[in-house]
Amino acid sequence: MAEKLLIVEDEDTLCESLKRVFAKEGYEVDIAGSAESAFGLLKEKTYDLIITDIILPGISGIELLTRYKEQNPGQKVVIMTAYASLETAVEAIKAGACDFIVKPLMHDEMKRVVRKALGKSGH
Repeated sequence: MAEKLLIVEDEDTLCESLKRVFAKEGYEVDIAGSAESAFGLLKEKTYDLIITDIILPGISGIELLTRYKEQNPGQKVVIMTAYASLETAVEAIKAGACDFIVKPLMHDEMKRVVRKALGKSGH
C-alpha cells in the first residue's frame, strides 16, 4: 500500500507541484492550505509523513507540529521554510521535526528528505 503524505502549505503552486512530484513517486498525497484544515484531515486519516511550511495563515507549522505530536509522538514531520535561521531550525527540531528544508525547494532534495524521513535509503 502507498505511503501517505500530508503537505501543509498555503502557496497553491508549490502545494500542487509537490503533490504531483510525490504522486509520481507512488505516494498517496493530501494537501492542506492551513494548519486548521490539516487538523481536519488528521482527524480522518493517519499519515506516514507530514510536510509543513512554518509560515501558515493562523496556526504556524511549528504549532501544528507541537500540538499534533502531543497526541501522536511517533508522527514524522518535515518542516519547510523560506526564512531559515539557526534559531528556526533548532526550534523545529526541538518541537520534534525529523528534518528541516529551506525553500526554494529542489524536487530531488525534497524526495531525498522524504525517503530519509520514512527510513528508506537509495536515490
